[in-house]
Amino acid sequence: MASVSAIHAITSGLAQVLSRSYQLRPVQGVTCKFEPQGISDLKKLTGQDTKVTLLLYRITHNEHQRNRPPATLPAGKPVPLTVNIHLLITVWADSALREQSLLAWTMRELHQRPVLDRSVFADIGGFGAGDLVSLVPEDLTLDDLSKLWQVLVPPLRPSLGYVARNIMLDLDAQPAAAPVVATRLTLEDDVASVAEGTP
Repeated sequence: MASVSAIHAITSGLAQVLSRSYQLRPVQGVTCKFEPQGISDLKKLTGQDTKVTLLLYRITHNEHQRNRPPATLPAGKPVPLTVNIHLLITVWADSALREQSLLAWTMRELHQRPVLDRSVFADIGGFGAGDLVSLVPEDLTLDDLSKLWQVLVPPLRPSLGYVARNIMLDLDAQPAAAPVVATRLTLEDDVASVAEGTP
């Protein structure tokens, strides 16, 4: 289970993994950077530098855990919040050859690494040894892409959709309260007030 910095740890860690892989197995003749981006960062890009960006554009509750009743783990900790993050991976290049080659290279690398573990996320995010995040391709329709890029402002770029699933965020421990073991209620009639006709 991870801390609130886990989501950023995934996007930045994945960018670092792709960057290291590209240093070992690059597309011939193409220099490329891999960077996590926020919405405001993406709007400033011009496409002059060849790069692949990872943008978190949506976050959802995990569909298998969202209706799970509140409970505690054996150690007394509350069950973590489990979320999925939706990533838009975009290629920025000045030619069709570079764009298409980098798209194919990125898809191939992510296909070979469908499960992310603590080694990907460096030392941030508070991931434990057993924390695994699965990376699944997400088909984005032309309508989905056009709506996204209308909001993002730069012209449409070749993009891939992926979902990082099962990110478990730790909840703050609730202070232990003493159990309620008894209730004492007493009722008394005020005979004098009833005799005088007052409530």
